[in-house]
Amino acid sequence: MGLRINSNISALTALRTLRLSDKALKKSMERLSTGTRISRAADDPSGMVISEQLRAQIKGLEQALENSQNAANLLGTAEAALQEVQNLLVGLRDSILFAMNTGGNSPSEIQAEQDSVDAAIVAINRIANTTRFADRNLLNGAAYFNVSAQDTAISELKLRSVQFAGNTSVNFTVDVNAAATRAVASTGGALFTYNPANQTADGVLRLTGTLGSEDINIASGSTVVQFDTAVNAMTGSTGIYASAGQLLSVEWGSAEFINGQVISGVLGGAAALPVGTRLSGQGADIDATVNGARVSALGNHMTVSTGFISAEIDMASATAVGAYAFTVKKSGLTFQLNGGISLADKETIGLQSVDPSVLGMPVRIIQGVSVGGWLSSIVSGGDNDLLSNPENALSIIDDALNDVSGVRAYIGSFQAFTIDPNTSALEINIENLTASESAIRDLDYARETSEFTRVQILFQAGVSVLAQANLIPQSVLTLLQ
Repeated sequence: MGLRINSNISALTALRTLRLSDKALKKSMERLSTGTRISRAADDPSGMVISEQLRAQIKGLEQALENSQNAANLLGTAEAALQEVQNLLVGLRDSILFAMNTGGNSPSEIQAEQDSVDAAIVAINRIANTTRFADRNLLNGAAYFNVSAQDTAISELKLRSVQFAGNTSVNFTVDVNAAATRAVASTGGALFTYNPANQTADGVLRLTGTLGSEDINIASGSTVVQFDTAVNAMTGSTGIYASAGQLLSVEWGSAEFINGQVISGVLGGAAALPVGTRLSGQGADIDATVNGARVSALGNHMTVSTGFISAEIDMASATAVGAYAFTVKKSGLTFQLNGGISLADKETIGLQSVDPSVLGMPVRIIQGVSVGGWLSSIVSGGDNDLLSNPENALSIIDDALNDVSGVRAYIGSFQAFTIDPNTSALEINIENLTASESAIRDLDYARETSEFTRVQILFQAGVSVLAQANLIPQSVLTLLQ
């Protein structure tokens, strides 16, 4: 062994080892004080990248969870207001039924009931224009979709949800492949048309339609006009009317039917139709697509539900085969329900206005009579107030109730089958991702405490060894004595 003074290799070795122990001790103390295994990229470059990605995803999901909760609160606010509107509409229906009881109620009593109707409609208007979530109006049309370039053949359009996919507007085309039809009576495979020349005796025709069954008395030699009048007098009980000697259902679609039977005498048709002769007819639903997607149809009413649109569409009566368009501009309520930008991460819905000016149904002309209208027409002086036309007012109220019920049903289904499952899924995802991120970034204290004890002992031993190594050169003095 050589003894040197100028170079103390043992001390250098001990110092280098001590520095490593000191570095390890500082890192262990840093981890124990921060509770994290990765404090800087140098600690674990790949682990840091994965951890930061997971942390960003978790933050996004936490915000999406908050968004979902806010959406549920917003929809709950709207639904509660719609419940009140529905209660008012039910009260209005009672008032109309009261007004229709003209045998027991005087005009002055009906007018007094009209005052309560006016007050209820004012209340509905107030609810529509004051229901808000924060500063956002919900039921006055501000939360609904902005529709433009709507073809006139589309008589009513109720949009539930639309996906804009980053576009400022979306164009939709309703392609009608086959028009809806009324039920039209025929017999023996030929269209039935009343012929006065063959009404050679009195007869009774039993007609059955969607509303019920009635017996129609037809006198011998009755004209076409008289035949039409006799049938139309019972339209409200059968759902069947006569025009130019033909029998048709009032409404359109496959649910409409005509069953007729001569039960007495004869019926003037292509010949004098004897007792037992039967008439029949069946309507057909519209056959159409919306942007290529098939629809469910009943008469001229269509329901479409795809990834891009959920809506109810009513086509005008006797709409011909052809293409009918409408455009939806970016509007409605968009809820960001997840942490990404794909279509599945967000939903855009619309809340239909419940203002009295839009609740109800468009006016239709049936047998030359205006049927339908808007809730605002029931107020005093309106076309359908209690003294003028309570029967039509009842139809308007029933349609308004259906409108409000439809909006409430959609809100309920959106909450039950979109918001609530999404909230549960987000909570589970956050839990699992947090566990993954924690396994990468967070410190295992049991393991690190053991490591801290080890490096602490090494550090203390290094200090002691360095002190001993520094004494080695002094042994040279013993050789010089």
